[in-house]
Amino acid sequence: HLITTRGRCCLFHPGGRRRKAWDIMGMCFLLYDIFVIPLRFFDVPPSMLLDAMGWATMLFWHADIFMSFSTGFFHQGLLEMSRCQIAKHYAQTWLIFDLIVVSVDWIMTWADASVQSTARVVRLSKNIRLIRFLRLVRMIRLAKMSRMKDTFQDQLQSQAAMIQYSILKLLASMLILSHIIACLWFGVGEASDDNLNWIKSTGLDSRTLAYQYTTCMHWALAQLGVGSVEIEPVNTFERIFCILVVFAS
Repeated sequence: HLITTRGRCCLFHPGGRRRKAWDIMGMCFLLYDIFVIPLRFFDVPPSMLLDAMGWATMLFWHADIFMSFSTGFFHQGLLEMSRCQIAKHYAQTWLIFDLIVVSVDWIMTWADASVQSTARVVRLSKNIRLIRFLRLVRMIRLAKMSRMKDTFQDQLQSQAAMIQYSILKLLASMLILSHIIACLWFGVGEASDDNLNWIKSTGLDSRTLAYQYTTCMHWALAQLGVGSVEIEPVNTFERIFCILVVFAS
């Protein structure tokens, strides 16, 4: 699993236990990102736990770049463990995406630090709220979910477990999609004109964070054909977003 022969020092087999453990850890961090990043569209109060998890997640994805440079790959059915070929393969596949996402992490960390002092006194300005959409670039990592799901699926031994896993995966995909749409719906309202948006028209701006999120989740599920809710867009930007959501549904 850990190749230490001459010229292949500290290279990992793509199907080895250490690599699988790393992928499972990556899936946990990815699920955390999927939940927390869209949630930032709401005015989530700062906490030490969120700050610590934010740094831990960012450091993990930095380490994942170095891990990718040390993991072999299969080419036409043959295992390639040459460090030069691994670097070339990574540069042609995920390296650019990973560097972009890591850069966004540092940009958002700097932006959060620069507005943290003013956010305690006044509500974030419209321009600052628009910057939050930049966080969605980090969702590029969702494309890595397929590789990590394959790692987890390889651990299943029975047909019954495979069926249960498929059902669970379908439900999880629906909840993740609804969560992202719900948070985007609130973000669209925040980014719209302050005097004319669905949040103001429903009085949701004065409600608690929990009520805001559950209302948006109810709306998102309704767009997917599960129930109904009496919330309507009140400007062109919101109407366009609703059309896109219905089309995607």
